[in-house]
Amino acid sequence: MTQTVYTNYWQGRYNDIRKEHGSYLTEEEAIDGIKAWWELHKEKHANINYNRTNSGALEITYGNHDYVYRIEKRTISEKLPSRSYRLKKAGEIQSLRSKYMIDEEFYLFDELAEPFRDRLVLAMADVQRARSFLYDSEGRLIRELGSKPNRHLSGALS
Repeated sequence: MTQTVYTNYWQGRYNDIRKEHGSYLTEEEAIDGIKAWWELHKEKHANINYNRTNSGALEITYGNHDYVYRIEKRTISEKLPSRSYRLKKAGEIQSLRSKYMIDEEFYLFDELAEPFRDRLVLAMADVQRARSFLYDSEGRLIRELGSKPNRHLSGALS
């Protein structure tokens, strides 16, 4: 079974950085995913431009033209990752906190307030991926779960 999806990428035009955010069933959902990421990071962009490229991709520039979001239409044969989840129980959360020696100022996905979880799922389009990071109290990415504490990833998905 193949399906058409719209995949978000954040990329630096001059430094060859390209980070995949997630894949969505519609281009509108992909745009909403970008906006959810901006909301989480309290980014307010007034100068947003939407440009369709010759290849059909949608490029979204905002403020600094060195960086761009790009939404590409593609065909995949696998299913999209799940966006639904059940919250982990207190014992499961405590077990993970102990296993990874998580400091009190960091939060697992399941410990975040529902609005932050909702935005993260929309921004990443994948619950498993959202659960693979640690966050601050406002749902902003700190680092990958299990990575060394000094590895700060606040811009990991920019």
